[in-house]
This record gives sequence, C-alpha cells and structure tokens, in this order.
Amino acid sequence: MKNLKKLVWVLLPILTLSVVLSCSNDDDDYDDANENSKNIKFTVTATDVEDQDYVSFVFVGADLNNSNTVWKVNGVTKNNETAISLGKNDFLGSTKTYVIESTTPLRLVTTSSQCLNPGADNPPFKVSFKAEVNGKVVTNDENFTVTSTSDYSHKYDY
Repeated sequence: MKNLKKLVWVLLPILTLSVVLSCSNDDDDYDDANENSKNIKFTVTATDVEDQDYVSFVFVGADLNNSNTVWKVNGVTKNNETAISLGKNDFLGSTKTYVIESTTPLRLVTTSSQCLNPGADNPPFKVSFKAEVNGKVVTNDENFTVTSTSDYSHKYDY
C-alpha cells in the first residue's frame, strides 16, 4: 500500500500535465501568452534526512511553446527536461537546499511532494518548501518536522 501511495504522488503531476497539454484550443486568434505566463522559482530544503526516510519532490512545467527545456536546478540548465525529481539521495550528501527555476515563462506548473519517516524509533527530519510566482511568494512552508506520525505530502498547481 505504501508503494502505491508513493507511485500515485510521483505520477499524479505528470498525468495532470499530460491531460492539460493534450487539450486543444480551437480559437487560434486568441493569444493568452501574456496573461497566463509566469516565472516560477522553488526552493526546497531537507535536513537530517537518513537512509530509511522517504523524500520526493517533483516539479513539472510547460511553456507557451511546449519546449523540452524549461528548468534549471541550482543555476544549471536541465536540457530536454520538463520534469525535475528530487529524492532522498539528493539530500543525503552535502547539498541540503535546491533552487528550481523556470528558464522561460511557463503556462502551467504542477508539483508534488511527499516526505515520510517510516518508523517510530527513527529521528525526525525537517523540510522547507517555498514557491514564488512572478517574484511573489505564494507558498512558504518553513522547517516542517517530519515524524512517524506527521508526514509532509502536498500537491500544488501554479
């Protein structure tokens, strides 16, 4: 059951984006590029993560031209990637904070996060998630403590 829950949280944003992008617009004269485009910046931090913990952050985006390169992570452009996934192993090393930014204005962004601490004897860990749209902070969850009874699981659309 846990594996199914994990799979749903990872695949849900990708499936949502696929459905939205598959819809066609019959009105070719309508140009909503300026109205719906947005620059996105996410900052995620996970500290004190241990090997038994489960950490997943997924970011999926689409720009107005359906480009395949829409993200950079910690200043490095991720060529041919419309989705970025960060897992437990990304936070076990020296890097605890990642900044994910759009390389171009996006028309649709969906994210999901799930952080679990599977055992009562496991020490807690902390996560922070901040989302900025066009320079304005719209989500700011700071230093959420993940324990065996308190997980951090969210899906956001921007």
